[in-house]
Amino acid sequence: METTDQAAGERLKDFIRLEKLTKHYREGGQERMILQDADLAIPRGQFLAILGKSGSGKTTLLNLISGIDRADAGEIYVNGERLTGLKEPARTLFRRERIGFIFQFFNLIPTLTVWENVVLPLDLTGKLNGHGNERAAEMLQAVGLLNRRGAFPDRLSGGEQQRVAIARALVHDPLVVLADEPTGNLDEETGKSILALVDRLTRGAGKNLILVTHSAEAAGYADRVVTLRDGKFDEQHAPWQGD
Repeated sequence: METTDQAAGERLKDFIRLEKLTKHYREGGQERMILQDADLAIPRGQFLAILGKSGSGKTTLLNLISGIDRADAGEIYVNGERLTGLKEPARTLFRRERIGFIFQFFNLIPTLTVWENVVLPLDLTGKLNGHGNERAAEMLQAVGLLNRRGAFPDRLSGGEQQRVAIARALVHDPLVVLADEPTGNLDEETGKSILALVDRLTRGAGKNLILVTHSAEAAGYADRVVTLRDGKFDEQHAPWQGD
């Protein structure tokens, strides 16, 4: 049997660790299982892809890891910190400082310019200073959009908006980057360029990236692939076939 000291050592070794994670929802008077005693360990710096059918709970999983949602049972550890033990204000602070999010529909604020969208995470954490401005300029340069810093999102293509979202996700130097179907609203060629960009920038910074997708091609960029099925994680050893 694993001792308390052994368990603590495992949590420190694994950068992200989910232990017996359980989450249910009530829908139409019935209980729907999303996660059931799910375990997953992710080493530092790993690019992990999580595959699954629509409705399998992939987005819910990212919401749990980021602290947006709370588990019914089980534990989540990130860099040795027990996220499931934090109260709402502390989870909000954790999310603002430690998590970078890339969404399918970009989630840029339409009334803010490209620059204002990118520096928003710095503003929220009190880091919008000289160094923060330099960092924002570096990130926009890295995604090839520094020259569009004064534009509003509706003046950008879908691929350009997602590149702004990538810069925003990385500008505050998060511990973990979570990508929720980041190519789902893009054409095939633009989607490939976005995946290559995310891969290059996160690996270059030594970040953990968790990508949830239903696309086996998108998952092909990852170091490791797991499938979320029936509330648990299955390691992938063969190409995944979607519906």
